[in-house]
Order: sequence, then structure tokens, then C-alpha cells
Amino acid sequence: MTKGVLLIGYGTRKGNLEEILGRQLARLEARGRDRIYLAYFRVSEPSIEDALRRMAADGVDEVLAVPYYIAEGRLTYELIPGKMGVPIGGNGETVVDGRKVRVSMSPAFGMTRVLFNILCDRIAESGCGKDDGILVIGHGSRDVSSSNRAIIAMNADRLRKIGYSHVAYAFNEFDEPAIGDAVSGLVSEGVEKIAVLPLFIAMGVHLCEEVAEKIGIPPYSDGGDIDAGGRKVSVRYMRPVEDDPRLLELIDSEIADFYGD
Repeated sequence: MTKGVLLIGYGTRKGNLEEILGRQLARLEARGRDRIYLAYFRVSEPSIEDALRRMAADGVDEVLAVPYYIAEGRLTYELIPGKMGVPIGGNGETVVDGRKVRVSMSPAFGMTRVLFNILCDRIAESGCGKDDGILVIGHGSRDVSSSNRAIIAMNADRLRKIGYSHVAYAFNEFDEPAIGDAVSGLVSEGVEKIAVLPLFIAMGVHLCEEVAEKIGIPPYSDGGDIDAGGRKVSVRYMRPVEDDPRLLELIDSEIADFYGD
């Protein structure tokens, strides 16, 4: 059996996801990992179907599909496997251009402690401390199977447990609390600074425009002062997780198991 790895992103019209996955792929190849391919669920190229055809043409008949996603949900359980022609859950056999290909799916980053450590680093970069406001932001989902809400709430709770006094979480859409309500709640607690921590994969329209507007800061900025009930509050708007090297370590560990290293 010839093995290959398919690193899968969601796709973007206006963001840096393609650059992020390109850097992670280059790092894997620099470590000697071969037969690493990229694909996107939508918009960006290559598509999952096209990437599988290329893998099959290259002689790959056993694929590890690695979703570069924060949370598990219908996308990782059903829709991505569907594009690969395998059952819900992502493990099974498909036929690609007449070639039988075995697919297995690794999990999204999910509940890993790595995401929490990245958030802590973002707080350090923001200059905020344990008496300042901390706002963890998730995308939100209509998908009842999505673990996005649980992941956002869990990481906010982890911050409280290590001594941060003013922690809130919010979602850009679909879930509650709303971003504006969370900001107002932190302001009502008397904070003068708020570190906003997006638990997203990449920059894009959601973070650069929608979330920024809901916070009250300029689009495509790293924060600014907002007028909150007649009081000036400083907002430090931090980067998402992007291509943090610790995420690469999680992926490389999955690849090592797949190759039997």
C-alpha cells in the first residue's frame, strides 16, 4: 500500500487560509514527510475530489485525511467524507478513477490543550493581565452536532480557573451570547482593557469585517479604543490560531502513527 496525507481546509475567498496551509505543508515536507497534498471543502482549489484524483494518479491507495478545523461537526463527520466517497465518520474505501483507495479521517483540533495554550500566548502578546477583560470568540454553528460551542466555553472556563477575573465568550453567528452583549458585560465589570481572542483558524471576512464591527473597532485592525457607556475601553484584537507550530506537531503526530513511525 502506498500512503499519502490530505490536509483539508474549509476554503476562502478573502483570507489567509491558503497561505497558512501552504506553510504547514512546507514544514511537513521539510521534515521529510512525502506525499502530502492540500484540498479545500469549498471555494479554494484544489477541491477534495480533485486532490483525491491527483493522489490516485500518483499511486496513493491509502489516505489519511486531516481536517484543519477547530471543531468537529457535520463538516468533518459527514460532508467531507461524502466528498471523498466514504461513509459518515470518514473511514472506508472509495474508488477514484478506477483505483481502490482506503481513507481514514483524523480528528479536528477540538478539545486539545494546544488551543488553550495558544490563547494564553495571545493574552501575553496583548499586554493584558488577569484583572483585564478577556473575550474568547467562536464562529458559532447551526449544526447541533458541532463541538464549536463546547470548545469555546471550555477554554473560557479554563482561563477563569487559572485566575483571570473577567472572562466572557461569544459567537459571531448562530449561537449566543452575541459579541456586543459579551463586550457590554465585560465593560459593566469595570475593565479598562479587553483582549479579544478569536478561536478561529484564519483571518477572513468574518474576523476582519464582521467581528470587528460588532466589537466597535476599525475593520482590518488590531484593535482600538471603543466608547462603552461614556467610558473609553482599549481593545486588543489578537490573531487566530493560524499556522501555530504546535498545531503542526499535532498533525505530524497523526502522520507518524499513520506511517507507523
